[in-house]
Amino acid sequence: MKAFISYSHSNTVSLDIFHKHLALLKRDGILTTWADQQILAGGKVDKNISSALATADIFIALLSPDYIASNYCYETEFNKALEMQHDGNLIIVPVIIEPCDWLNTPFKDFKALPKDGKPISDWENIHTAFLDVIQNIRRLINSPEPSLPAQKKSNLTEDSPSRNYRVQKDFDSIEKMEFIEKTFHEVKEFIKRYMEEILQIENIKARILSEDKNTFECFLVNRNKIATESELKISIASERQPLMSVFSSSEKQITYSINFNNRNASKGFSLGFDQYHLFWSENIFYTGSRNKKEISSREIADIIWNEWLESVGIM
Repeated sequence: MKAFISYSHSNTVSLDIFHKHLALLKRDGILTTWADQQILAGGKVDKNISSALATADIFIALLSPDYIASNYCYETEFNKALEMQHDGNLIIVPVIIEPCDWLNTPFKDFKALPKDGKPISDWENIHTAFLDVIQNIRRLINSPEPSLPAQKKSNLTEDSPSRNYRVQKDFDSIEKMEFIEKTFHEVKEFIKRYMEEILQIENIKARILSEDKNTFECFLVNRNKIATESELKISIASERQPLMSVFSSSEKQITYSINFNNRNASKGFSLGFDQYHLFWSENIFYTGSRNKKEISSREIADIIWNEWLESVGIM
């Protein structure tokens, strides 16, 4: 298989390390790679890049703030990769090398490497992080599934119709638990980033009180007003029911409460599913109403955040 490596020239050091870790895959003859470093002097940059991308099976993007800020990397190379991926001719693999706002880009729809999308620069040993990336790429290449682009290309003609299929499936309890835990983690990360932003406002203070696998508690103070403090608690599952029992009921799976002036109302979000996918909807328990519109983890975080800010007089 052939991999097209998309990167910002500000990250050439990371690219060089990545090439070293890819060496065994190349030596085994199961992967070839292309990056614009291979363009010879006098070569036409756009033509070379377009040609290499058109014949690639895997698009590996080394994501960083510089990558997202790059018009060419993000708007040209990545947009073309999205078109190819939509047509079933390319696999997109984001590799997070530095902390950046990739969760607010289309990259969020693809499984990111290394594990849990943790930036390589945040690992104690970056070689351990790159090893995780290489191991996942090797598993992808060796995958027996017939959905790899190279296999699709060999079975399709230019006149073959393009079809989108939806496959029905059942979701077991472990899949539901993993989906809940993934959403809870994403919501926490959004709230943390929002807290960092709000600290830029004069006389606004925020602090995380406690955090574990199932609960996240934090505190917000608006020192511009007297006694304006608010505590936020976000939890997995109902406080009165174990996680497993809520799958057969309409109870909440992610809850939040805002404690302001001893007023504390519990609200939350319910896990839903149909024959094709898992999803979230807002559930206002104290009114008995339920909004069945599907919402994302980002929208969940925004609903919680806006209500929490409003409790201390910030709009």
